[in-house]
Amino acid sequence: MRILLVEDNLADAELLQEILLDLGEEQFTLAHVWRVSEALKQLAKTEFDVVLLDLSLPDSWGLETLMQVQSQAPTIPVVILTGSQDEEQAIEAVRKGAQDYLLKGQLVGALLVRAIHHAIERNRTLEALRRSEERFQTLAAELDLQVQERTRQLQHALEKEAMLNRITEKLRDSLDERQILQTAVRELAVALESDYCNATLYQTSPQAETVCYEYARDRVSDLGQAIRQVPEIYRPILHQDYVQFCPVFVDEFPEGMSILVTPIFGESGAIGNLCLCKPAQERFRFTEIALVQQVASQCAIAVRQARLYQASLAQVQELERLNRLKDDFLSTVSHELRTPIANIKMAVQILEMVEQKRQQESSSVTTPSEGRESKPPHSLDRAEGYIKILREECDREIRLIDSILELQRLEAAIEPVSVTPVLIQQWVGNVVAPFLQKVKKTQQILAVEIDPELPPILCDADILQRILTELLENACKYTPAQGRITITARCDDSRLHLNVRNSSLEIPATELTHVFDKFYRVPSSDPWKHGGTGLGLALVRKQTEYIGGQIKVTSAFGETCFTLELPLSPMHSMTEGCESVNPES
Repeated sequence: MRILLVEDNLADAELLQEILLDLGEEQFTLAHVWRVSEALKQLAKTEFDVVLLDLSLPDSWGLETLMQVQSQAPTIPVVILTGSQDEEQAIEAVRKGAQDYLLKGQLVGALLVRAIHHAIERNRTLEALRRSEERFQTLAAELDLQVQERTRQLQHALEKEAMLNRITEKLRDSLDERQILQTAVRELAVALESDYCNATLYQTSPQAETVCYEYARDRVSDLGQAIRQVPEIYRPILHQDYVQFCPVFVDEFPEGMSILVTPIFGESGAIGNLCLCKPAQERFRFTEIALVQQVASQCAIAVRQARLYQASLAQVQELERLNRLKDDFLSTVSHELRTPIANIKMAVQILEMVEQKRQQESSSVTTPSEGRESKPPHSLDRAEGYIKILREECDREIRLIDSILELQRLEAAIEPVSVTPVLIQQWVGNVVAPFLQKVKKTQQILAVEIDPELPPILCDADILQRILTELLENACKYTPAQGRITITARCDDSRLHLNVRNSSLEIPATELTHVFDKFYRVPSSDPWKHGGTGLGLALVRKQTEYIGGQIKVTSAFGETCFTLELPLSPMHSMTEGCESVNPES
């Protein structure tokens, strides 16, 4: 056992050495120093089992001596050596950390050894208690950290849930795709403290054009432009997985950033994505990724609801449009039916009046033999005009009824198709002939420009004649005096293109898609100015489709052009039973 004796009284030091020698040199090793400064040096370089310390030394006195020794060797037990007059100070030293004290006048071997061993055991006990307390403090600190971490996680989870609920409410408050995506990018960028966030909706697929909305520098922008998709990034998107990367090789993204791309997944697959950026050293945590995924799911739901709303709104608008067309049709048909009847009634009444007047004049006429000059009978020339009115109004009524019936037959697909070869360059002349006198009377110009080398086509000549006749009627109706009506035809490898072009007021682009609708009239025109029921062009489209063709219309530069496209050879089912092979003249 190594003992450090700190004692400036030589007699007391020798007495202690003699006592320890009597106990056996092999049991104790004693090192003696005179001052506390020397003791500190010994403690710094040698490990002792116990220190026998006199509190009154040349360079230190009292409890200050103990504090210096404890500061140098806090784990080595200390036994205080003191006289009887300083016993109270020794007791105070024990309270301050010394293990025991001995009175110098009462030193004996057994007592010294017991004190030394007691000090060592007590020190070991205290050291064990200190270690236990340190372990307890460590465990308590760790538990406190775990509680704090768990509390922080719960608080973060609550904040995330509240944040998700807030974003979800804002997304569901709108039925506008644009506003939904702008809300998503703004709320995510603010919530995750992202430098940049954008939302992309695919037009057809992730590889096709996209429309992008972005949030950057505290403002939302509607890019409304196409961006190129990167296969390495968007391939996982198709499998409903997010991608996080640093764009060191992708030109579409800024360098030095950590990018997170999360799909917006709908019922039909990926319909878009959310993209967020942070500095490269601040990678997105799993909780942040989970939040973005949940927002993307809510975006998909909100976008689907918005699209369903827009579809239902479009259906409502279409129903309203059809209802207006129905009302217009009923009004038009009522007018078209009422006007001929009124004209017929008026013509009949006038004819009755003429007949009555003729009979009266006939009964009052005297013969020349009576010496009076006879009055010529009333002329019936005016009656011919009234008869003409009756004929025209009857024809008008019949055309209206025929149009309605023919449209019904075409929609029911009960009208037979008789396919014959038709030489367009000869056939057009027969159709145009009745219009020559009409355009001359209205001072219009009718020109036919047909390639004489056109091959014959196989189609129903009667239906084709009704189509061209209606197009010419329509052109004559809306072409002003001195205006030009031109019929042209050309062929490509498989189709005939027959054009009827006339100079007229242009049809607005928004109305071009409706000109073939039943009962439709261009809103800017007077519905009673030219007459008709609005069924003519609807019949043209139905008839064209019935014989396997297409009809298109364009209007620009003061001209309107209807283009009829027909296959040179119809489907096999339409050609069955066709026996005639000679072109129709």
